[in-house]
Amino acid sequence: MALRKEGKSLKKYVDKAMVDLPAMPAVVVQVIEATEKETVSTAMIESHLNSDPAIAAKLLKVVNSAYFGLPRQVVNTGQAIAILGIQQVRNLVMSVGVINALTSANPKIQEAQFQFWRHSFGSASCAQALAVRSRLDRKQQELAFICALLHDIGRLFLLTAFFPQYQNVLTEALRRGSPLTEMENKAMGIGHDELGGALAEKWNFPEQLIQVVKLHESLEGPIEADMLTLISCVHAADRISSTEWLGDESARVWPWNPRAESILGLEPEEIESLRQTTRDSVEKAAQLLGSL
Repeated sequence: MALRKEGKSLKKYVDKAMVDLPAMPAVVVQVIEATEKETVSTAMIESHLNSDPAIAAKLLKVVNSAYFGLPRQVVNTGQAIAILGIQQVRNLVMSVGVINALTSANPKIQEAQFQFWRHSFGSASCAQALAVRSRLDRKQQELAFICALLHDIGRLFLLTAFFPQYQNVLTEALRRGSPLTEMENKAMGIGHDELGGALAEKWNFPEQLIQVVKLHESLEGPIEADMLTLISCVHAADRISSTEWLGDESARVWPWNPRAESILGLEPEEIESLRQTTRDSVEKAAQLLGSL
């Protein structure tokens, strides 16, 4: 299917691919629903995880990777929850669910997905550091991590389902120096932010995560103060990680939103420090991704 100028023509294929998308594994949905309750217990989460040995095994691979650098081997899901906490385990389970849902046997697509997840893990660490800097509470700091890790799931979907077409969109955005979302809407009839929000809703992800995914590019509309700071952290982390991924030329493809710049007020030396945080995270993520 060649890339078309008429975005609406291609959008019908995007819509169909969304309908055909696999559902989240039941255990992922169960863990999300359980952690939204005030009465959630470690035993409840452990029971859900152990009902799906494949997801549990992948979770343990992630927990035991160099990314987390734990001093000893974690041998079961109960230990993982005790060490990382319920919210962090939930975040990892959601990520494993997305990896399972958006897979490909095509080596070129696999390489693009690998680079995507490197960028995402870099964004996640950077967003968490920004949340700490912004004095968001512990729960919001953890939320910053998972929101940044999954903020671009719309791009991951397009890379997986429409690889040649989407690579053309990115190449053309870089050639013209045009914002990526603008090129996506022209070529595919929808931007990755809107598409990602629809994916997050389809998969019954938490409402705050859905909101961040939808708004991390535009930051439009009336948004509560803490939520606006959180979205700004994810937006800034995406920009900082993008320059590590594609170099300084990415600045025109992923321009900074003035609203986020104003809210965070980052100085150049702070941005450089955050770039180093991103580099370190990406190197660790490469080892983690090799095991999934």
